[in-house]
Amino acid sequence: MTVSRVLNYSSAVKPATRERVQLAIDELNYRPNVMARSLARRQSLLIGLLYHNASSAYLSELLVSTLKYSRELGHHLMIEDLPETDDGTFDSDLIISRLQNLGLDGIILPPLLSRNEGLVGVLSELNSRLVVLGQLEGAPQIARVSFDDRGSARAMTRYLIDRGHRRIGFVSGLKDCLAGKARKMGFDLALTDHDIPLNPDLCVEGDYTLRSGVRAAEKLLNMDEPPSAIFCCNDDMAAGVLVAAHRRGMSVPKDISVTGFDDTYISSITWPGFTTIRQPIAQMAELAMTFMSGGEFPQDDDITRLSDKHVQVNTVEIIERDSVADLT
Repeated sequence: MTVSRVLNYSSAVKPATRERVQLAIDELNYRPNVMARSLARRQSLLIGLLYHNASSAYLSELLVSTLKYSRELGHHLMIEDLPETDDGTFDSDLIISRLQNLGLDGIILPPLLSRNEGLVGVLSELNSRLVVLGQLEGAPQIARVSFDDRGSARAMTRYLIDRGHRRIGFVSGLKDCLAGKARKMGFDLALTDHDIPLNPDLCVEGDYTLRSGVRAAEKLLNMDEPPSAIFCCNDDMAAGVLVAAHRRGMSVPKDISVTGFDDTYISSITWPGFTTIRQPIAQMAELAMTFMSGGEFPQDDDITRLSDKHVQVNTVEIIERDSVADLT
């Protein structure tokens, strides 16, 4: 405590004591921990961004955006990996121990971690400043920032139908992922809007990885009557579809049209770049930081305050590139 008072020029320290402490500081070449001092004064927060699938293009953009806004607000961001156990679950005791030792002031939980109800429950008990990105079932006391997944998927499916595609393959996300369910619902609604029968054979489950996109494409393209277009629930899987098509010597979009979801960097660096839904990841990161800091939310027509703890971004924007053929 005395060292702290000397460093902060407190008048409560006697001159003789100040001189002895300062001499020791000089001899030891002591430098104070700026982060620890600021946290002690509560001038900033130490926020943990948890992740699981580090290869996700979505996560890469989220990390950069969250870091940007945390810096602007004077907070500190810590990235923490949550490894799964051998049976695909999370060790709650280990997570609690690790996070308690870090002394986090807040936690941001991105997809797909937010689909795990047990994990969400553990984290909400551990830290009152928990913000979930994406869809969350129940738990109205937990802050969340979501996106209009259903409306966006419906718009993308209509986009393909308007260009003459009626036999459309769909690569979904994991069955227990609420965002993936919403996107599948949007896909089904658009088909129904245009009197196109729902065909379960054209829907293949993926896990949001590029590898699963390759597997899904192989299954769809091996059909006796393959689809003319494949709509993927994220950009990583869409890139996997491109890989599978190129391996077969197929031309995109001449032989098969491909679309994705998110508009991450991967959608513009593939050949060809593919059409995708733009998910405003940076904006969602900013809103999450607003929740974390207790700040005021911007007045924006594209943002709906569904409750005190739930903000949804409703922007539906299709980014057109070179992966969709016009069959009309």
